[in-house]
Amino acid sequence: MESRIFVTGLTLGWFTLAVGLLVYRGVRGWWRSRRYGAPIDHSVLLVEYGRKMTGVLDRQALGTLLAADFPRALQAERAVLLLPEAHQLVAAGTDDLRLPISHAAVRWVASGGEAQRAERGRLRELIQQGPADLAWTQVWVPLMRGAELRGMWLLGRRSNKMQYAPEDLRWLTAVAREAAAVLEATHYAEQERRVASEMRALYRQVVTAREAERGRLARELHDGVLQDLCAVTRDLKALEAQVEANGRPFTDPAARSAETVNALRAICNDLRPPLLQCDLASALKTLVAELDMRSPAPIHIDIAAQVDDLPDDVALAIFRITQEALHNAIQHADASEIAVRLTQYPDRLRLTVTDDGRGIAGGVDPARFVAQGHFGLAGMRERAAMIGGRLDVQTATDYGTVVILELP
Repeated sequence: MESRIFVTGLTLGWFTLAVGLLVYRGVRGWWRSRRYGAPIDHSVLLVEYGRKMTGVLDRQALGTLLAADFPRALQAERAVLLLPEAHQLVAAGTDDLRLPISHAAVRWVASGGEAQRAERGRLRELIQQGPADLAWTQVWVPLMRGAELRGMWLLGRRSNKMQYAPEDLRWLTAVAREAAAVLEATHYAEQERRVASEMRALYRQVVTAREAERGRLARELHDGVLQDLCAVTRDLKALEAQVEANGRPFTDPAARSAETVNALRAICNDLRPPLLQCDLASALKTLVAELDMRSPAPIHIDIAAQVDDLPDDVALAIFRITQEALHNAIQHADASEIAVRLTQYPDRLRLTVTDDGRGIAGGVDPARFVAQGHFGLAGMRERAAMIGGRLDVQTATDYGTVVILELP
């Protein structure tokens, strides 16, 4: 009898406990739904938005993602991403909110490294000491990379007066740490792009200055020294005619003066080809004809493009790239034939300089050539980049080399 009473009591006890747990869970679920809203699958959201963040290319895109896309998942009425700029945290996007990095609330949240509700006593006191336009914030999320603050993410109240659950704060902290890593990567990427842009601008200035100096030298040589030598040549020929009339030859000085004139004309043409001022096709044909006379391999040229209306800098770049590629082929390729082709397609202009020579051993890494003191390939690539083109060099040992320039 006693055992039966014991079992009955134990059963009733377990039953009461189970009912109590069910009631507790039900009340707790009801209370959480009233306070925090419907449950959110944070793991799925973390994967989804993590994938989106990997595609972010700059700070502005990340600001749009965190201030517009992310808050929709939590039904936040307002969100702002503040990024460091000259000792301030400045809103990314259209919001004009600014906050000193030295603000006490910023230091407090950054020291914790995790998302914090603004209603917490100490944080609320610090916020109230700052600008009045921070009163809307409900959650402060630091974007920390180690001990460095990369930004501050502020979120406003949720719709229907819902609160942020503890798991929401943990999820926001995880997202913020991933965003801080993305910010660091974009910072270095922007820094590299800026350095590359500065280097291209510097190179453009150097090339422009060099071409201007070439033009000046060509004019000075042509209008000064060359004209003087032409006058000397005429005088020598006149003197030669007088001396020969008396039976004494006087041919060597006149011949040497004429050779000097021709040499100076060649220098002027190389510094600044006169045909390039009006006609790129004629300048290329003249270049090929002059080099063909000095090249052990015949050089052919085929122009199937309308290039009369090209800008001066584009025409000059095409000419110089062709000139450099031909010089390299003549000096190093040991080719039996060299060909230059300029072809126009519906969407691009294509220049190719091809030889059937020995090829380039070890490939065409520009850094290797620069380290060896050869700047021709790097210079061609920079000239192509200056005019919005792309230069490619394809080579194979014993099969030759082709230099390809494509302009959109």
